[in-house]
Amino acid sequence: MKRLLVVVTFFLFAVSLLSAQEVVKPNKPYVSLSTKSGYITINEFTVGIGLGDVSVPYSKSFFGINTIHGYQINESFVVGGGTGISFYNGGTFIPLFADVRYRFLINTFTLFLYGDGGVLINTSGGAKLFMNGGAGVRYTINNNFGVHFGAGLMIQNEEARDAFINFKLGVTFKPK
Repeated sequence: MKRLLVVVTFFLFAVSLLSAQEVVKPNKPYVSLSTKSGYITINEFTVGIGLGDVSVPYSKSFFGINTIHGYQINESFVVGGGTGISFYNGGTFIPLFADVRYRFLINTFTLFLYGDGGVLINTSGGAKLFMNGGAGVRYTINNNFGVHFGAGLMIQNEEARDAFINFKLGVTFKPK
């Protein structure tokens, strides 16, 4: 028993004196979009799934493409205006909207909050207001390009209020 206790004590003492080399990481800093103020463009594919009563016209689902052209105030804030085309079940709409984005935990993977608001113009006549807020993550490829994914809640109002869970997949471009 004494011999086992001596061996265990010696082993623990020897292990405590050993040191291993640290894992060497490549000297590669994180990549972030240019932090300078200036023009920025965001292009997105968006899709939405209706919530609640989907028997109202244009309330079941939609998909579309949007482009936002704006100004990056600093590394965290972006404001801009956008347009695109959205295909709803039963109709086509052209959105005209303002977009605000706040980015935080800026790194290669950057989290962001977004808010859109504006008008949806029906190509058959008429229009309705909408608001869309949500959150997402952007993966930065280099100082000029990033890809992002976001999800949010879109509410539109005409005669009746419709709501959608929507998803956005897009590309961000920030020229030098």
